[in-house]
This record gives sequence, structure tokens and C-alpha cells, in this order.
Amino acid sequence: MIEALVVATATTGLFVLAKGARGNERYTIDPRLVVDLRDDRSGDLPCPWCYAPTGETDMTCGGCGRNFG
Repeated sequence: MIEALVVATATTGLFVLAKGARGNERYTIDPRLVVDLRDDRSGDLPCPWCYAPTGETDMTCGGCGRNFG
């Protein structure tokens, strides 16, 4: 029983040492595959009728042409 425990401990130690000896591999990141979840548009609300993006100074919607206000 003790022999099995010693063998298991030694085997686990060898696996840990082998993993540590390889070092840390560096992976290159393809910037085309990175997704940016930030919305670069300002925090303005969309058009209430067609949901097109609008600016704070817009008098009419660029998508549907309706007047604001």
C-alpha cells in the first residue's frame, strides 16, 4: 500500500517537473480576431422610430428623416 502511494507521488512530481521545464510558451494574437465590445459612438439615444444612431445636435433622424422635438 505504501509503495503505491510512493509511486503515485513520484509520478505526480515528475509530471510537475516536466511541465515546469518546458517553460511558458508565448502565443501570438491575431488583431483581426479581437472583438472590441466598446461602443465608440457617444452615449446618445437612438431614433425612437427607426433606432438609427443619432447625435445630440441632430434636428432630424439620418435614417428615417423624422424631426426630433
